[in-house]
Amino acid sequence: MMINKGHRVIACLLALAMLATCCSACDNSQDERVTIRVGSITDLTGPGAPILVHFVYILDDLVKYYNEEDLIPGVKIEVATYDTRSEASRILPSYEWMKDWGARVIIVCMPQEAETVLNFAEEDEIPLAVMPATEALIQPPAWAYCFSYPAAFAMKSLLKWISENHWDYGQGFPKVGCVSWRESYSVDVEEGIREYCQAHPDKFDYVAGLLPPQGTVAWGGEVEKLKDCDYVAVPNIPTAIGTFVREYRARAAGATFIGPDAVAAARDFLVKMCGWEAVDGTLATNFTGLWTDDTEPARLAREILYRYRPDYAEEIMSAGGTGYLGGFQSLYTFFELLRSAIRAVGPGYFDGPAFCAEAASFKTAWEGYPEWGFTAARRYAIRDTLVYEFSAELEDLVKMSDWIPVTGAAG
Repeated sequence: MMINKGHRVIACLLALAMLATCCSACDNSQDERVTIRVGSITDLTGPGAPILVHFVYILDDLVKYYNEEDLIPGVKIEVATYDTRSEASRILPSYEWMKDWGARVIIVCMPQEAETVLNFAEEDEIPLAVMPATEALIQPPAWAYCFSYPAAFAMKSLLKWISENHWDYGQGFPKVGCVSWRESYSVDVEEGIREYCQAHPDKFDYVAGLLPPQGTVAWGGEVEKLKDCDYVAVPNIPTAIGTFVREYRARAAGATFIGPDAVAAARDFLVKMCGWEAVDGTLATNFTGLWTDDTEPARLAREILYRYRPDYAEEIMSAGGTGYLGGFQSLYTFFELLRSAIRAVGPGYFDGPAFCAEAASFKTAWEGYPEWGFTAARRYAIRDTLVYEFSAELEDLVKMSDWIPVTGAAG
């Protein structure tokens, strides 16, 4: 797993004692503010760490920012992070630890973890704030609120964009395949691609969706089955993406790789593992934009990054990808919803049902971005995306589209 030395040290410290690291911006014993605890379940030292370790940086930074600026009057936020290592056996213990610790809301970074604990969360009335989404998590009255869009929706939108803007139908119908480890996010991607291709046989020829067990790093069979594809989706975990891409290109297979937002977030990892030539032309959805954009989210993220991580800021931004910035926008939206919910009932009365009640009508918008928010029936906050391309010539991501609605997103 390719994590630089500084990140590895921080990740290991965060994962000590098998449990959690509690962080609070204020240790003043005279602080009379009400403490509200927020849990975080993620992968700090497993195969998802190359992306998700940045998420812990953002969470820590935003907790400090909200506490120091007193953005939620009368409240001090406290957060604890539990490292699951992407191991199924650690998911339920992580939830039980958060429940016993007193978390009012739990942030979950991997969909399979959210799906595993969803019934328990509903019974205990602890809302789950889920970052990447799947269709299984957006069915009300579940207690999951997704601060993205389902991966299946993203892939349907990307395929529609490809059919209208990228593929030359003078060459016939493009052949499409999908490969990744078998976990919830990748399953959602595969189902979305398969459904879209089956619904549009005049646009795409679906070859296969190949999802071997987590931990697979030898892809000979999958490469052979997908070698003649024009597009191959590589959905999620960086280690799975990187090992497959490297072997696929080594066998001179020339498909264009495609994927949801996780692929854009993993840019630096993929380039280091495979090289720019291997990923050149890759297409990925991305709702966040880039560090180089002159947008309100990028400016605020830079300000907070330099404020709390001045020694690492340049390294994090120069690494490329959308990991920190993408996580920042989702988490900032979460904290704004948290602030709104606490304000509605008062710090001493905030609980899970109060969070859900406020989420039912919560809306927010960045300048230049579509509106984000929930309704009583819609449990995913984002309904539009952008398409980006990996460019070896520029050694960067290049925006290829304006905002497009994610297919399946209702009003």
